[in-house]
Amino acid sequence: MNTAVLWTGGKDCSLAFHKAQQAGYNITHLVTFMPESANFRAHSLHLMRLQIEAIGLPHIKLLVKPPMKESYEDQIQHLKTNYQIETLVTGDIDEIENHDNWIEKCCEKSGMKVFNPLWKKNREDLLKELINSNFNTIFTLVKKPFFDASWLGRKITLKVLIELQQKGIDMCGENGEYHTMVIGAPFFQLDIKLPSYSIVETENYYYIDLKSD
Repeated sequence: MNTAVLWTGGKDCSLAFHKAQQAGYNITHLVTFMPESANFRAHSLHLMRLQIEAIGLPHIKLLVKPPMKESYEDQIQHLKTNYQIETLVTGDIDEIENHDNWIEKCCEKSGMKVFNPLWKKNREDLLKELINSNFNTIFTLVKKPFFDASWLGRKITLKVLIELQQKGIDMCGENGEYHTMVIGAPFFQLDIKLPSYSIVETENYYYIDLKSD
């Protein structure tokens, strides 16, 4: 059974990849849905390309545009028809603004199966699993006023977990408090050296800017 992981390069999809492997899924592709006006400040496309090289799997980039549900449904059918993909793995953890799981809803029409290994799991447990499984996960975008620019490039460690607890935020950043990218994982064939970057400050965020994007 061909399986694709929905890929942004962050901690959630990376941990989902790892857990799908452990569960025996045959992961054959990585898939990224890309809206026409997508803003990839948090998930550098250059860094994503380095991840793809380190993982060694085909990466399918699919354009989605309004009406979004129909566009997702069509592209998911495309994956099923043209790549014989039968299951999508997501790193979704919880509902966003009390909405149902988006990918599950968009897969109903095509009959695509969905595996959500992180769904409704305890946030602290997920982060500890990430650490204990030797993921190298760094902060790439952080939101004010919870964080300052010094958090960018920092690795998620047990010490960082304590700091996140003290901030009184969702520990996995499910409300947009922060975003990450993974530069080392059990399924990487090689670790990634973080390229040089600058820090950009906006009204609400700080984020890493890779000049190669």
